[in-house]
Amino acid sequence: MIYGGRYLVLWKKAKNDKTDALMRSFDTTIEAKSYIQGFVEAIVSFTKDAQEDKLLDEFKIEEVN
Repeated sequence: MIYGGRYLVLWKKAKNDKTDALMRSFDTTIEAKSYIQGFVEAIVSFTKDAQEDKLLDEFKIEEVN
């Protein structure tokens, strides 16, 4: 399946069935990491008791073959 980018950002075990949720694709890992960081910062800014380090661990980047 072609997603448009070489790297996929996934939220680990985010779906009801505990599978990873596809967030979006990017051409570079720098873009993917920046997306994750921005997403996490938004959650931390608007959610009481959210911990940035723990949230960052909930995301992963996979390379599309």
